[in-house]
Amino acid sequence: MKNIRRYAAIAGFASAAVLAFGTPAQAAQGTWKVDIPGCKIYEQVEVQSSHDHMRWYTKGGSKGCEAWIFDQKDQSTKARHVVDGTGSYYSGWVYDGPGHQMQVCGRNGEGQMACGRIN
Repeated sequence: MKNIRRYAAIAGFASAAVLAFGTPAQAAQGTWKVDIPGCKIYEQVEVQSSHDHMRWYTKGGSKGCEAWIFDQKDQSTKARHVVDGTGSYYSGWVYDGPGHQMQVCGRNGEGQMACGRIN
């Protein structure tokens, strides 16, 4: 009985410590619009093989817009493309697992730029 109380006390302390220090941010899965005038660029995140992957896409209406994935971990740019048609375009999926902080960014033909949410 004494051991049970000790383990319960340790578990309670550990739970309180987690609440006090906060929980790590959880990656979100879904699709979000990147707000760039004249562009219809979307950021998409989904789990593949137990880790997050990110891509950007347009279903049209983005001719002349440029989009890319920016990784804050190493300040790198991935999947950069200038949309040269009026139809849809999907970038490839980019690994966005532990240690990475990525977001979709884009720019319209007038140079106005915006980035989506960081995952």
